[in-house]
Parts: sequence; C-alpha cells; structure tokens
Amino acid sequence: MVVAILLGERHAGWAVKRHEQLIGDDLVASIDRILESVISRRRAELAALPGQPCEKVERPLAELETRLRYVRAVALVSNGRLYCSSALGRIDRPLSAYLTSSANKDRIGLLAQTPFQPGVPVLTIYSPTGNSTGVLYLVEGDYLADALAHGVRLGAETAALSMAGVGILNDQGEFLSASSSQAAHAARVASHAWPFAILVSSSDGFVSATRWKYRLAYGAVGLLLAALIAAAYLLAFAPRRLLLGAVQRGLRRGEFHVVYQPIVAIASRSVIGVEALLRWHHPRWGPISPAVFMAEVESSEMLAAVTQFVLRTSVAEMSLRPPATPLRIAVNVAPRDLERKGFVAEVEALNEKLPAGSSLVLELTERFLLSESARTAAVFRALKAKGIKFAIDDFGTQHSNLDVLNRFPFDYVKIDRQFVNQVDTGGADLIKGIVSVARHFGLQVIAEGVETEAQHQALLSGGVPFAQGFLYQRPVRAGELVSIATVVNP
Repeated sequence: MVVAILLGERHAGWAVKRHEQLIGDDLVASIDRILESVISRRRAELAALPGQPCEKVERPLAELETRLRYVRAVALVSNGRLYCSSALGRIDRPLSAYLTSSANKDRIGLLAQTPFQPGVPVLTIYSPTGNSTGVLYLVEGDYLADALAHGVRLGAETAALSMAGVGILNDQGEFLSASSSQAAHAARVASHAWPFAILVSSSDGFVSATRWKYRLAYGAVGLLLAALIAAAYLLAFAPRRLLLGAVQRGLRRGEFHVVYQPIVAIASRSVIGVEALLRWHHPRWGPISPAVFMAEVESSEMLAAVTQFVLRTSVAEMSLRPPATPLRIAVNVAPRDLERKGFVAEVEALNEKLPAGSSLVLELTERFLLSESARTAAVFRALKAKGIKFAIDDFGTQHSNLDVLNRFPFDYVKIDRQFVNQVDTGGADLIKGIVSVARHFGLQVIAEGVETEAQHQALLSGGVPFAQGFLYQRPVRAGELVSIATVVNP
C-alpha cells in the first residue's frame, strides 16, 4: 500500500506537469498566431512607407493600422528613431526605448508602458524593411492577457508570458519584473518562432484533485494487490496453521496414540526391539497418515510436544511389558529436537524409567540434514554416555551421504524399503554394499519394509542382521505385540 501510494503521488506529479505542459503548448500556439497575424497582414504595403516623410505617409499609415488586429499603433522607423506614428503622427523617439537592441530581423520586446500611454503594458515587434528602416508594431497587452486567461480556464492558477532578461506579462495584464519568482509548480514552455516562453502554474484545486484521483486509483490497485498477496498467503500458509492447530488440539484431546512394529534378528527371527510409530485418529476425518502432518510438525514449534508425547508414551507402555529379554525401543526424532533446550535432560529422565535390560534408540531421519555444531556433538556424547543409541533412518534416500556416517557416532543404519524391494529382483549386491559400508564405520544394519520370505532370505544371505516389516508383524498397539521372547515364524 505504501509503495502504491508513493507511485500514485509520483504519477500525480507527472500528470500535473503534463497538464501544465499541454496548457503551455496551447498558449504558445495562441501567442504565435497573434504575432504572426500582426506582422503578416498588410506587410508589403507597410514596408513601402518607412523612409518617406511623415506628412506624406501619415494618412495611409493610419488607414493601414485600422486593418491590423491586436495592435494599438504602428510606427515607422528610420536611422534608429521612430519618426511617424499611426496614432500620434509625427514623433521623435529612439527605437532603443522600445527594444533592447536593433536587428536585421523581426524582433520583439515587452514594455511595462509607453511614454504616450503610461501604465498599459505592450508587446513590441520590430520588422526591418531596409538597411536603416523598419516598422514597429505595438501590440496591446490586454489582447495577450486574454489569450493567457484561456489557460486559467483550462485549470491553471496563473499563466504568464516571459521574455528572458526583460519581464513577465501575466494573465491579469500586469507587467512583472524579470526577477519575479515563478510559482511552485510552474512549467516553462518556449516558443520556437519567437524569443518568449509561457509560464504555467496549476491551481491548488486541480493539483489536489489530481493527487486524490491518483491516490485513490493507486490505492485501489495497492489494496487489490495486498488482497491478492493476503489470499496467496492464506492459501499457502493457512492450511499449515489449521493443520498445526488440529495437531495441538489432537494432543490435548487424546486423538494420538503410538503403535509398535517389532524389529527381529534375521537369523533367529526373535524380537529384539520395537519401533514406536505415531498415529492420529481424528474424530471427524478418521485415520491420518503421518506423511500428511509430520513434515509440517518437524518444521514448527509443535515438534517438541509431539516428540515428548511419543517418547513418554512408548517408555510408559513398554515399561509395562514383562522383561523377558533385552529390548530396544526406537523412537523417531528430528535434528531440530537435538537443538532444543532441555531435550537431553528429558531423554535421560525417560531412559531411567525403563526396566533393566531395555534401552532407547533415537532414529534421526535424513530428510533434514544434521548440522555439525558443537551443541549437536555434545548431545550425542551426553546421551551415548547414558547408554542411549542412535540410528540413521531411511539411509540411501534424499540427502544421504557417507559423510553423515563419518561425522556422527551412529550405532545403526536403517536401509529404506525401496532398496529392500530390490533384493529379490537382482538388487542384492546393493544391499551387500550398504552392509559393507556400515561395517566399515562400525555400525549395524536394520532393513525396513520386509514383506516376503524371498526378501528375508536375500537379506540373510547379504549379511543384514536385523529387519522389520509386515512379514514379521504389522505396527500394532502395545497390548497386541507378540511376546518379546517369541520367535516369529514365517
């Protein structure tokens, strides 16, 4: 809106200047026509009179003057002096009193008054007819003032005819000195035919109306653009806010729960751990996949609440299980969790509540890269000192690279299901390569998404020690898990 208003102000200023320019152009054309009319009418007849005695040409001069428009009088010039006037007859005045200097071409001047008619401005035109003779026209200032007043009727506050170094004639017929200041908004338009210029100043009413017009126009455009931007913002971000708000209410109302998928030792098919997975059952929309909301949660302030819910729930529910064998409870966390204040203390407190032989494994997904900072390194050290292990989830997808394994002390690498799906169709060598890399860094491998017996056998042949998937058991509530000591048969 601010930009739109500023642009409106700028356009309004340009419109005012353009209006003044148009008025100036029109007035210049009008004055040019007046002056051209003065010197073109009866030009040949008048040109024959200078140099002849005044007594002989006085009468013809007076008759010719009556047929000229806009002039008060016509005077004949010889040797730089006026010697015969159509109005006064014989006179004797220097030409320099009417012009700043003589010339061998048509020339104009502007006078506040003449010796014979004080207080009445005139414009003078000198037209040479020979080496030392010429005709001087005295144009009535009121005619010019009437032409200038036309500009006022078109919206100008003032309009004036200006001659550099001589003076100004305004639309009121008043002569002003050359030092008179121009109006604040004055535009200057010069004539190409004569040495004068028109000064135009727009009226306050016109300037105000023009500014308001463009303010409103640009303001409307700015308002429309602002509305479009707001709409785009709402379309882009409102769904996110609504989703996060629904997640917050869902946590408060108990709409979320945790399910568990067993992790088995491939060689014996015995359950050695579980992965805790968050599920949301909305009372209106039904089951909602984590793929719908977790990406937004992991980039928002809701991450802490969701991570705390999964950690506390899984620790509490798994603590109720009979401790037949050591159990690893894997919980997904985001790299931003590691940067959160109080995260280490929270995890340590929950780890202490686990029964003997059970431990936590924090799985970090690779869709958000870990930042190699002093704080992240300290979190790894502190939690590993308490027996908590780390797994890198979905290895081999998106931003995966070996540098991550080298920079952070992970304990497990989880192979994504897209690679597991290839083991029984000729992709076993890729799995063997990942296992080899993991062993190089001292890590154990867990394969995800095992669904067929052929995949199980291929992973066993490829040296993968652990796996999880529908072949063994689907994610279920804590009470539906097979006994931890049970061997999962095909």
